[in-house]
Amino acid sequence: MNCSLAQEMLGPYVDGELDANAELQLRLHLSECESCNAVIQRLQRRRRMIQSGGLRYAAPPGLEARIRKSIRTGRTGSNWRLWSAIAAAILVASTFSIRLTQHFDTQDRLEQQVISNHVQALMTGHTTDVVSTDQHTVKPWFNGRIDFSPPVIDLASQGFRLLGGRVDYLDGRAAATLVYQRRKHIIDLYIWPAQAGDATGAESSKGFNVIRWTERGMSFTAVSDLNKTELEQFRNLLRAT
Repeated sequence: MNCSLAQEMLGPYVDGELDANAELQLRLHLSECESCNAVIQRLQRRRRMIQSGGLRYAAPPGLEARIRKSIRTGRTGSNWRLWSAIAAAILVASTFSIRLTQHFDTQDRLEQQVISNHVQALMTGHTTDVVSTDQHTVKPWFNGRIDFSPPVIDLASQGFRLLGGRVDYLDGRAAATLVYQRRKHIIDLYIWPAQAGDATGAESSKGFNVIRWTERGMSFTAVSDLNKTELEQFRNLLRAT
C-alpha cells in the first residue's frame, strides 16, 4: 500500500468505517510509515477535541423556536418559511465547520513551527541570543526586542537550568523563547501574549513532546525530546512559581 491510498483511508479508519481486511492493510502500512502516522495523529487529535466538548457552537437564541414555528406554519401551506429556517440552520452549521477547520489548521501549523524552530536551533547550535543562567540578565534582554515582558523563572534548584533566551517568530507573531536544560535535553519554552483560541494540552510528534498552556495572560509552549512526564513536571514547576 502506498501513502496516497493510505491517506484516503485514514478518515474512514479513524471513524471506524473500514472493513477488517482494509484495516489490517492500513495498520501494516502505518507500522512502517512515519508520514501517514503524523496525519492520523492530527485526525485523532481533532476527533478527541471535538468529542471533548471544548469546541461547541451555541445556536443563536430563539433559533429552535423559529424552526419549530416554521414547521407548524409550513403544515398550513407556508413551506417557504420552513425551507428558510432549514437554510439558516445549514448556514450556521457550515460557518461553524469552516471556523473549526481553520482553528485546527492554525494549531497544527503552530505545533509544526515550534518543533521546526526547536530542531533548527539544535542543528545549528544557535539555541540562545543571550547566554546567561541569571534570570535578571535574561529578562531585561528582551526589552525593546519584543512588545511584552515574558516571565523568566530560574528552576536550576529543581533540575531545570536556565541557559538563556532568544526571539522567534511563530505564525506571524513574535515569541520570547527561553532555553532550559534537563541533563542532556534542551527545552525551548515559547511565550507570547495569550489570544482567543490558543490551544492547550499535550501532543507528541516526530519524537518530540509539546505541551501548551495559558497562564496570567500569557500563552506558553514547551517543546523537547525530554520524556513527557518530566516535561509536564517542568510545566507544573513554572505554574507553581
